Amino acid sequence: MTDRRDPLEWLEVERRQPGGSRVAFQQQLEDCNEMLVTSGDMVATQINPVTRAFLEADQHRAQEWVDTSDRVEAICRDLEEACYLVLARQSPVAGDLRRVVATLRCVADVSRSSNLLTHVAQSLTWVHPPSFDADVRGTIAQLGEASATIFHAAVAAWRDHDALAAVELQRTDDEVDLLQKVLLTEIYTGRTSVEESVSLALLARYYERIADHAVEMAREVTYFLTGDRVTDGAGA
Repeated sequence: MTDRRDPLEWLEVERRQPGGSRVAFQQQLEDCNEMLVTSGDMVATQINPVTRAFLEADQHRAQEWVDTSDRVEAICRDLEEACYLVLARQSPVAGDLRRVVATLRCVADVSRSSNLLTHVAQSLTWVHPPSFDADVRGTIAQLGEASATIFHAAVAAWRDHDALAAVELQRTDDEVDLLQKVLLTEIYTGRTSVEESVSLALLARYYERIADHAVEMAREVTYFLTGDRVTDGAGA
């Protein structure tokens, strides 16, 4: 990421020099894409570390992610503003318009996933995961690994402009859904306290939603490249 201009700077140049070149506009789109990939990578690379910190009840490492999430949110805010300015000043059409709209949708997916991961870290304030049954801890670790794999793949789809990634990720997402059900089933065994049961239910939801946001990101790549909408069950 060397010598990359902020997309807001590009827009300011065009404000001062009306009729800016197509090359400059395409660079703005590429800069927005890079901001999305950067923020998505920050979330994807921390899903497993945050999961391990949770399972080990490591408050310090969990807090490190909470601090990092503030930077993710700052990038998302800047990216959202950049997209609005591109829409207002460039009036993109066809594929370029789809690309900006898809980017805006994915900004929300990254931001919400960042918040969900923060919820996982903050869950340590009311539960002590080392006391969980070994099978439960194993399922949580698997949820983290599967969610991280899907999110990495979604970010890669944006980086590589892979229109086919969405179909494969929908299949992978089934694994997360299954693990979620396994974790929820644990609540009905009677082996966990009320606080632990509530925590497990929330954790299952957090990871399931992170994976869903990743799938949506991959679907938006297909949308902006082809104009087609990928829905649940497509390609099954």
